[in-house]
Amino acid sequence: MVIAFIPSESLVSSALEADPTIMEFAFGKRVALASPVTLWSVLKTVAFSWQQDVLTEDAKALFDLSRELYTRLSTLGEHVDKLGRTITTSVRDYNRLVGTLESRVLVSARKLGELDEATVLAPASSIEDVPREVTAHELTGRVSADR
Repeated sequence: MVIAFIPSESLVSSALEADPTIMEFAFGKRVALASPVTLWSVLKTVAFSWQQDVLTEDAKALFDLSRELYTRLSTLGEHVDKLGRTITTSVRDYNRLVGTLESRVLVSARKLGELDEATVLAPASSIEDVPREVTAHELTGRVSADR
C-alpha cells in the first residue's frame, strides 16, 4: 500500500467533487489518498501497529523462554529426585556396612585385639539422617493421581 500525500484538504475535496470514484479507484491500485488530517491518523495507526507488533514479538519471546525454563527446571527436578534416591540408597548401604562391620568383622578383630591389647578399634557410627524426598510433580516428572 502506498500513501499519496495531498498537502491540502481543499485539493482532496475538489478531486472528490470532480470524480467521486477517485478514492475507490486509488484503493483499487493500492494507493491511499491522504490529506494532512488523514495522514496524521494513518501515521498514528501505523505507529500503534508497530508497537503492537513489537509487544507481540516480546510476548512470544517471553513465552518461549518461560517454556524452556520450565522444561529445564523439570529436568533439574528429575536429577534432584534421582540424587535423593541415590543418597537414600547410599545411606542404607552404609548403615548395612556399619552393621556388618560391628556384628561380623569387629567380633573377629576383637579376638585379635585380645591377643594384642595395644590395638583398640573405635566403633563406626551409623548415619541416621534420611534425605528429604522431592515431591513437587514439576521437579520429579511424576503426575499425582488427583490431577
